[in-house]
Amino acid sequence: MIEIKEIKKYYKDKLILKIDNFIFKDKKIYSIMGKNGSGKSTLLSVLAQVIESDKKIIYYKQEDLILCPQEVVFLKGTLFYNLVEPFNLTGLYLDKQKLANFLVDFGLDNLKNSEIKNLSGGEKAKAQFIRTLLYNKEVVLLDEPTASMDKKSSFIVEDAILDLKKKGKIVIIVTHDYEQACRISDYIYEMDNGELVLKKEFLCREN
Repeated sequence: MIEIKEIKKYYKDKLILKIDNFIFKDKKIYSIMGKNGSGKSTLLSVLAQVIESDKKIIYYKQEDLILCPQEVVFLKGTLFYNLVEPFNLTGLYLDKQKLANFLVDFGLDNLKNSEIKNLSGGEKAKAQFIRTLLYNKEVVLLDEPTASMDKKSSFIVEDAILDLKKKGKIVIIVTHDYEQACRISDYIYEMDNGELVLKKEFLCREN
């Protein structure tokens, strides 16, 4: 569970994020929608401590959280190197069988020895999503995870997100794809003037 008591973030003199008394529940998928610049990605970045907020009272364990940003971030080297080396550097456990399965599922197995710089935008997005899953965190923050992917890959991502929910994870997604949000979310919120406004709740959803 993530319990927010207060978050405030200003850009210059403009209040771009203002959230009071909000709870993200375990085993739920939340989609956050809204116009560009409405504060969606800022919220994820504040939760992940990528950026500092001007005021923040949040109760959760930072080490239980992982952010998959919209902009892909990789080291120089091959696709496989980029999926393995972060775990070597941090000493975290890497499930190599799960990695092998993900590469096959996402159609990247034949590209694992390709230089990351030579991959397409969609292939890089899939690789970054795979890496996010491999960290096996309790809270998963996804910023437009399927924006560069084809439909087939997007559906594979959706299945993986639903699987995270079955495992008891909290998943928070920033997306512009309302149909996707309706397919997988328990709650859809709209970011309006820096605040979360409930757009749709799916009661007794069976995923």
